[in-house]
Amino acid sequence: MKKFMTAAFAIVMLVGCSSAPAETSCPECPVCETPAAVEPAPAEPAQAALPAPRDTTKTYKPDEKSDPVDCTEDTFLPGCAAINNENLLDYLNRDDVLYIDLRDFGDYAKKHFRNFECIPYFALIYSKEGGEGITQLYSGDTTDPVATYEESDELLEVFFPKDKTIFLMCQSGGRVAQCMNILKAKGYDMSKIYNITGMGNYTDPKYADLTVDMSEIGLEATYSFEGLTRN
Repeated sequence: MKKFMTAAFAIVMLVGCSSAPAETSCPECPVCETPAAVEPAPAEPAQAALPAPRDTTKTYKPDEKSDPVDCTEDTFLPGCAAINNENLLDYLNRDDVLYIDLRDFGDYAKKHFRNFECIPYFALIYSKEGGEGITQLYSGDTTDPVATYEESDELLEVFFPKDKTIFLMCQSGGRVAQCMNILKAKGYDMSKIYNITGMGNYTDPKYADLTVDMSEIGLEATYSFEGLTRN
């Protein structure tokens, strides 16, 4: 009988504890705490939408003696560039763009934008004269380039991936226009290829923190390809 009364008393105590108001102190029945709200991470700033590569509202002069003519989608000269020294700051450091400098390593070392890769155009990509002595991937007319190697087209896509948006620059933009002729001839989507003109145009102090300026550097480079099959 004594054991039964003890058990009954224990049951009464447990029932009393479980039914006690939340503010009642009850060590055996701790009150659950509401978890603190988690603050959402701040949103990344939206990137500016890329314009079409050529600004067809501009005009350019095909040569010194010609009158200005309207820019078209197929005009790759720097005078028709939609992104240049006036607005490049709006389009730097993007994950969806490859940034490429077409000057040789010597000029690149002296001054360049920090996040631009150097792919020397005249040393590796193009030589107007063909023949056994050249190492460049292509020769001839840039609108109808002649491949030096069986692997030239494959290597071109290594340098300039076809599925990427690409910003190209050189010293003034002329080499870029030539390179874009080659890319067009090789089937690239030219709505994704931009001539952003040349390093010589980016003299505004607003670009100073974005460039490496080491005019004291002198660099001579030798360029060659190994293991390729000449056509």
